[in-house]
Amino acid sequence: MKKLFLHISILAVATVSMAQQVQKNTKTKILVIEKSIVDTIPKKNRKATDISADSARLDSSSEFESFISLFPNNSVVIINHDTIIPAPKRRNKAPLIISEGSINLGFAAIDNSRAAITNSFPEIKNESSMHVGFNQEWGYKIGRGKFRLWYGLRYDIMNYSFSNSNLRLKGNAPIFTTSLDSFNNTDKSKVVVNYLGIPLSIGYQSNPKSLHEGFNIRAGIAAGYRVRAHTKVKLENDRTEKEFDDFNFNDFLVSPFVQVCYNNFGLYFRYNTSPIFKLREGPENYGMQFGIVMQ
Repeated sequence: MKKLFLHISILAVATVSMAQQVQKNTKTKILVIEKSIVDTIPKKNRKATDISADSARLDSSSEFESFISLFPNNSVVIINHDTIIPAPKRRNKAPLIISEGSINLGFAAIDNSRAAITNSFPEIKNESSMHVGFNQEWGYKIGRGKFRLWYGLRYDIMNYSFSNSNLRLKGNAPIFTTSLDSFNNTDKSKVVVNYLGIPLSIGYQSNPKSLHEGFNIRAGIAAGYRVRAHTKVKLENDRTEKEFDDFNFNDFLVSPFVQVCYNNFGLYFRYNTSPIFKLREGPENYGMQFGIVMQ
């Protein structure tokens, strides 16, 4: 087989390093082997063993088979004494767009600081007022991929549980109206509001190829539209009553947010800059949500 020494120019930097070692040890030989030879060897027979100092050349694939292993994605392998050096690999670039689904699970709270003392959202049970969000997003690469522009769809469920279980909301009313049920003993009373929205954010991830390995942080804003609202009352006799109405809740929800994650878990915080109720149809209250992210 013809000698293949003439291909050293493919890897000039590696060759210079080898030449320096040759000056120190005249018995050290440099050999460049084309990948086409390696391809003739069955993969199951490609095993690496020690290379003797006297190895100068390989005249057949069978000799090569005895002590060299294939490095994936390489076109050339350089052997220097007993060291196998793979040819430089082409940079494995981060994908242009990656997709990511996540779930937000946390608490739904009310900010009463801007509402009048005599006109505010009914007191809620903080420990049982929950927020659940389902998120599907796509991240567009900026630069080398550590920064991305994120956009997608999300569905949010705000579950406000009232401290007074006898509290009722009145539907089809011109303004937000509540009353107390003095005829039934009630275990639970709550209102649930659902929003379908579009999030937009900028994110940084330490691993440009995956969100599931390493640290990532994201900040942005989500805009949502109210698709459903209903009250749910659970009576002592295990009977459940539901009423569907808008209850004067705002049609739109605007929520700046931030989330910080490591691997598949993290924390999030959202503050609703749009009021909970429609203008002049309820108290000036604002919502906030916080909890854990599972991605």
